[in-house]
Amino acid sequence: MRKEWGEACIIQISTRDVADFLLKWDAAGKKRMAQAMRSLLLDLFREAVAAGWIDRNPVEPTRAPRVQVTRARLTLEAYQAIHAIALRDFPAWLARAMELALVTAQRREDIATMGPRSIHDGKLWVEQGKTGNRVCIPLDLRLQAVNWSVGEVVQRCRDVVLSRHLVHHSAFAGRAKPGDKLRLHTITAAFAEARDKTGLTWPEGKTPPTFHEIRSLAARLYAEQGIDAQALLGHKSPDMTALYRDVRGSEWIEIRLG
Repeated sequence: MRKEWGEACIIQISTRDVADFLLKWDAAGKKRMAQAMRSLLLDLFREAVAAGWIDRNPVEPTRAPRVQVTRARLTLEAYQAIHAIALRDFPAWLARAMELALVTAQRREDIATMGPRSIHDGKLWVEQGKTGNRVCIPLDLRLQAVNWSVGEVVQRCRDVVLSRHLVHHSAFAGRAKPGDKLRLHTITAAFAEARDKTGLTWPEGKTPPTFHEIRSLAARLYAEQGIDAQALLGHKSPDMTALYRDVRGSEWIEIRLG
């Protein structure tokens, strides 16, 4: 900043001066540095206003540099490496959550709420929390890339602990008791820890994949297999004919095996 403005009096520094200063970082591709510098300048000039040195903060009218966060894509090989660590070093619920996410392509929130009551008539019935869309997935649906069926993964979730949730605590953990539902943050944090333990590296400029990326991986793998991945994700389209109405008149997106 001294190099930029030299011995200029603080009252002489204008919004245009600040904007030009930040633009140099932005133009150099250093958006995070531009963001950090704006934050620093905002605080400095705020103190100057509080001290009565200036009447207004020249930084406030400037636009905060936008930093686009790009997440690395989760590959099947990376998933398998993380899954192996989950099996070896973590409670069973992490591997089960990962498996359910992969064979159903559902969100973390929906994985956490699935329970035995979600299973009947040979299907897994999911009412998506985020969109309210309803998807019924045959237990016979098999993801060929890993040779797991939905039914097989559901069966693995059924252990000696009585629970209303497929993915649940199997032992005491802090305040959680066996059978209790997993908190979403707990799933996210455990996946990230297992991911980091693999020693895998990710492309420069991209953040490591999160648990949510399993959904995208599942969609790609099912699409390669010829399954309607968009329907599995819960996305309705005007020409979709595979709609099923239950006895209450609720509309469900029915996944066809082929």
